[in-house]
Amino acid sequence: MEREQEYSQYRWVIMALMFASFVLTFLSRFAWPPLIPVVVPVLKMNMSQAGAYMMAFYIGYVITQVPAGMLADRFGVRTILGVSLVLEGISTWAMGSITSFDMGFTLRVVTGLGAGAIMASCARALMEWFPPHERGTAFGLLLAAPSGGLLLANYIVPTLNALFSWQGAFQGIGIATAILGIVIYFMVKTSDEPKGEKSMFGGFKVFFANRNIVLVAVAGFCLMWMELGVATWANVYIKNLGFTVKEAGTVLIWYSVGGVIAPVISGWLSDKLGNRKYIVMAAYLISAPLTIYFGSQTTLSMLNIAGLVYGFCSYAANPHLSLMVSEFAGKEWAATANGITNFIFQLASMIGPFILGGVIDLTGTFSTVWYLMAAGPIIGILVLLPLRPPANQA
Repeated sequence: MEREQEYSQYRWVIMALMFASFVLTFLSRFAWPPLIPVVVPVLKMNMSQAGAYMMAFYIGYVITQVPAGMLADRFGVRTILGVSLVLEGISTWAMGSITSFDMGFTLRVVTGLGAGAIMASCARALMEWFPPHERGTAFGLLLAAPSGGLLLANYIVPTLNALFSWQGAFQGIGIATAILGIVIYFMVKTSDEPKGEKSMFGGFKVFFANRNIVLVAVAGFCLMWMELGVATWANVYIKNLGFTVKEAGTVLIWYSVGGVIAPVISGWLSDKLGNRKYIVMAAYLISAPLTIYFGSQTTLSMLNIAGLVYGFCSYAANPHLSLMVSEFAGKEWAATANGITNFIFQLASMIGPFILGGVIDLTGTFSTVWYLMAAGPIIGILVLLPLRPPANQA
């Protein structure tokens, strides 16, 4: 009873640590875009090379997803998450010393390798610490962090650049990330003793033998197809309407604000109502026409309003995908299952923007692209129809 009470009182500390790790991971990820105009002239890079730094991050990020999940299930969250954050922090700090494109590309890959362990480890920690009736709220808070990190990057990075130069911006974010990794190693009270009786590959069997987990993974791919399409091309669309970079950025900020609020509310709501499947399907159903509606707006005021609503509705589904995967897999294999699932999710991040960009080049307009983005959640609904909601697991 004393042990249960200790866990109950400490679970919000764990929540805060997981949230912070997610925020700093996204801050490290998106520290580069605001610094492109500053660093590119200094290092005599072109825009293709600047874009390649984001690709480099995702190369490392995708590679780590599955092995990090396996290791977190076997050795525990605090070791894998702590080491990953320290690695990510050191590589981000080192970006402040780059003198060539190749050096920066390598460091961005390493940053991605560290970041790739975060989602699986956090999911495992929340499954261990939170009872079934609070997991929607916990995952909702966690999945608000990506949008929060993106917002933070757009506010903090320019300020750090103004105060300490672009080198200082990278170094400050890197130091904070590494320190958090050390704090997590000492503060996360979860067993990290190796479990020799467990097969390292047991999670693969759980994943591929459970049709429901596979369906959620495919449905998540469909959602990422839409969300990453918007994140990549909305700015360009708005600028092509004749608005400034700052005005286009404001629209995306409102979109991100909706993305911060939605997971918290929908996660809490799922704890009260149950049956997370239908909340996800409702979010998909509303997001599809909103995609087309957003892409038809031509005034800044309506773009801001539509962006806020669109961000809220599209991100309302995010926490439930990871939570359903965790509940289907159970505590024992939550990290591995989320690692495999997030790998599938991120395939959409890699191929979606490229394919949609090709459509823009082919047609010369954005009208077709919005319909293609909207097709993602529609297909996702069809994928989710045969899904049997997971029973609550202790």
